[in-house]
Amino acid sequence: MPLYLSVSTVQPFAKIATEPLEGEPGVTIVTGDGKFVGIRLDKTSDVVRLPGLIEKLGLDADRVWSRVQGDSDLTQMRGF
Repeated sequence: MPLYLSVSTVQPFAKIATEPLEGEPGVTIVTGDGKFVGIRLDKTSDVVRLPGLIEKLGLDADRVWSRVQGDSDLTQMRGF
């Protein structure tokens, strides 16, 4: 099952686009009016890849991890 993390908001009529992240199979970047707004992982188990993806994309780790909602076990994964 896919997992989508919305990291930023866009206007209701923004032009939304998706693009596969080069070198990262199963990862799609979502933009709204050219601005990064989210990341889609093809499999929920790919959440373990978030630390590397956050670094590769230059994202604010706290902001991305705050969007992960689920078991405390999942949100505690930041420390590994």
